[in-house]
Amino acid sequence: MAFFHGSGIFYITDLIQQSNTESFLKEIIPVLFAHPSIHLLGLAVLWIVTLYMGRDAIKTMFTFAVLVCIDALIAFYLGAIIPGILLLVPATSFVFGGIQKKVQ
Repeated sequence: MAFFHGSGIFYITDLIQQSNTESFLKEIIPVLFAHPSIHLLGLAVLWIVTLYMGRDAIKTMFTFAVLVCIDALIAFYLGAIIPGILLLVPATSFVFGGIQKKVQ
């Protein structure tokens, strides 16, 4: 999802530069657009790290699942069906990963 979101940064940058908005917005919008991509990439890396933490990772994995589900709900609220679905996939994997760690 991070790469999917990040792939739109050039489109958004060009779109905002062509608009008649304030110069401040033309500078800040691309940065604000890149932030969720970095956030999602960080969550993915942390999730991979938690796979090797053992039984202590359960709370972390469920916390990640809640955070990503909130992101998915926001995407659905904004009418972004495909990103919402793409966010639910890692959230589900966090839950199954946590359950798997709990069983072991």
